[in-house]
Amino acid sequence: MIDIFGEVKIDLKKVTCHSGGALGSDIFWEECGEEYGVKTKAYSHKTTNHKGSNKIEISDDDYRDGVIEVNKANKFLKRYGISKYMNLLARNWAQVKYSKQIFAIGYIINPNQKDTKGYVNKSDFDIVSGGTGYAVQMGINNERVVYVFDQLKDNWFRWSYTSLSFIKLDKTPIITEYNFAGIGTREIKENGINAINDVYLKTLNNSK
Repeated sequence: MIDIFGEVKIDLKKVTCHSGGALGSDIFWEECGEEYGVKTKAYSHKTTNHKGSNKIEISDDDYRDGVIEVNKANKFLKRYGISKYMNLLARNWAQVKYSKQIFAIGYIINPNQKDTKGYVNKSDFDIVSGGTGYAVQMGINNERVVYVFDQLKDNWFRWSYTSLSFIKLDKTPIITEYNFAGIGTREIKENGINAINDVYLKTLNNSK
């Protein structure tokens, strides 16, 4: 595999993490990032459940566009009953819209396989479980660089636009853009937390 991680040196103090302020992965991206000087924009839409300290209420235009992008993503995810979660899912679009890279913590589900809660992937493609899957799929639909740390497989993966699947990486990816999305499951585990810190640490070390 081509080494794509050591080419760009980034000053983390000039980087913005676009996230969602939810308990779990979002908060760890936000709080860990602060230790490295990374600023966070944690997007929200008319909810009182936002936990991040850098809350930004998205615009009505971004919300409307988000609804469109969620429905586009669902053509691949093929899930039902999403309308009651639209506030959360549509705000995910802002995370993608303002980012060049997506870093997500979660679980990759292969076609016809079940996720940790027993839901079957009815898509023809690898997807990510839960609400995180919508942000990831929106990122793919809009040709972002997408990385996912699978907590069960304990490894980072990168979406390949050639094979149209997630490819296992042999090392931790680093931030190479000044705007990235740091997102993921609420049910973050210790290896997911370590994966977040590794991204920041290796990015920092690469900049020296």
